[in-house]
Amino acid sequence: MLKLSPTKINTYLNCPFKYKCDCDPELRDKYRKDTPPLVFGSLVHSCLEEFYKNVNKEERSVEKLRELFEKKFKDRWEQKYKNVFSSKQEIVTYIEKAKDIFENFAESEFFEKEPIMVEEYPKYSLKDNLEIRGKFDRVDQEDGKVTIIDYKTGKFRKNRISTFQIDFYELLLDRAYPDYEIKEKILYYLSQNKVLRYKADQEKLPKIEEKIVKVAETIKKDREFNPNPNPLCPYCNYREICPAFKNEKD
Repeated sequence: MLKLSPTKINTYLNCPFKYKCDCDPELRDKYRKDTPPLVFGSLVHSCLEEFYKNVNKEERSVEKLRELFEKKFKDRWEQKYKNVFSSKQEIVTYIEKAKDIFENFAESEFFEKEPIMVEEYPKYSLKDNLEIRGKFDRVDQEDGKVTIIDYKTGKFRKNRISTFQIDFYELLLDRAYPDYEIKEKILYYLSQNKVLRYKADQEKLPKIEEKIVKVAETIKKDREFNPNPNPLCPYCNYREICPAFKNEKD
């Protein structure tokens, strides 16, 4: 069965070769490299997950979030992060960035609310041999309606905004939890405390489903998975084995 998430779809559309490599556990484990931004984003998401799953409401504070961040960082230092950061100053920079993010978050409308889902991984069989899945950072419920919230730890750039991921999540939530009435979808840029709101749109869902099915059919027919050189190539884990860059090794 083909299993697709927003990340997998975007990866395939950007570069079929990278998609193929990502789907190969052996290649992925061999070539995948952690970077400071990826580690930072993962840590922030992990802290917000534990904050709402395992911390009593009376104990929730900015200080608690910072405590979680520092503990997780130290616990994973030897095995995972030791070779990721280039200097002590870089580590300090990210610790300060986390502090700013948590202070912003504490002032936001979301801090005091109690989510009904945190870091949930639903899946749904869209059709035979096609399963859609994703990760909901958070789902809130108010007055019988739900809101999907996707945390972003990167910088807000207006010209790079794509709603496909959050639209995909609306479709997934609609299909996997049909009893919920979806009110809106939110992209929340934590660093800038920037909230982008999009009304739920039932009429748009068939088009999203159509796009997913079309990509799935293309992937199933693809026998070559040729590389597609693009601006993200310098940051790709698989550049050294990519046919598009074989001349670099000659």
